[in-house]
Amino acid sequence: MQQNVGGLDEGIRITLGPLLLVLSIGSFRGALRLRRSVAVGALVVGAVLTATGLTQTCPANSAMGRDTYRDAGEGATGGLSEEARQVRDRALR
Repeated sequence: MQQNVGGLDEGIRITLGPLLLVLSIGSFRGALRLRRSVAVGALVVGAVLTATGLTQTCPANSAMGRDTYRDAGEGATGGLSEEARQVRDRALR
């Protein structure tokens, strides 16, 4: 699969993912009081965010036509596809 996660997107994933993992593990160990379903959700989301941030590949980004990965060596433009950009612009109006 082609890399499609980079820039701010990657930074958020690599920061938020491990944070959610730590929170969920803290909850399972009894250091934090979270509902079991919230802790499990945080564990799953944290694992996915961490994995997609580290591999710079996200199947959901591919499905939406979103590409935030920029590689100057290949001349990739990165950013959103034209269709995704139009949807974003309509939502922001």
